[in-house]
Amino acid sequence: MKQSKILDIDPHFSESSYVVNRDLFKNYDPVEMGKKSFCPYDPQNGRFVMTVLGESYFVDYPSGIVLNAQGEEFDNYSVKIFILRYLMNANGKEATNEWISFKEFPDGPIYYSNFHKRCIQVFAQIGNEMPEHLKNYMSLQKAVTFGKGDLSWQFVVTPGVEIVWIIWFGDDEFEAEAQILFDKKLTDVFNIKDLAILGDVLMISLKTFTFSLDSKKN
Repeated sequence: MKQSKILDIDPHFSESSYVVNRDLFKNYDPVEMGKKSFCPYDPQNGRFVMTVLGESYFVDYPSGIVLNAQGEEFDNYSVKIFILRYLMNANGKEATNEWISFKEFPDGPIYYSNFHKRCIQVFAQIGNEMPEHLKNYMSLQKAVTFGKGDLSWQFVVTPGVEIVWIIWFGDDEFEAEAQILFDKKLTDVFNIKDLAILGDVLMISLKTFTFSLDSKKN
């Protein structure tokens, strides 16, 4: 049996990047951000409520401080930065239902090898080694089947951000393969580094879920 290559949970986006984006965030109009991101702003509380992969977060304006559902600080800077980047750059456009890969975004080919290693390869290995855990995760995300590969789903990351996951199982001769597709409208929302952050958000969420199931068994 091949040794698992699944990496530990290792968010690599830093607190300093979070601070930089918080400083930018205060320059944007909160009502406009709420309309364009489909995440309403409550002026009475000075706060957005945003759901990412089934988890709720609060975003204070103008500070840009992102808190978890309990209103507490947490140390997943990838999700904090993703939330701020999306609120600042969402454009309110409807989904195109035209799906493109990471490589098809501007500058995608330049950063693809890193994205493949950190995201696509990890997703393929988890799906291949723990397909029932992956199915449970997709059920939690209220995903719908997509009809490609051996398993595939379309699901919502946060309002206005939909993606597709596809996996082909491996065997003794061939490694498992996977693909992550994004709605084409996101080329006007995220730059390629934002997309890399989204990839980390996805993998941290998936690994946290699947590893928690394994720990319950043990």
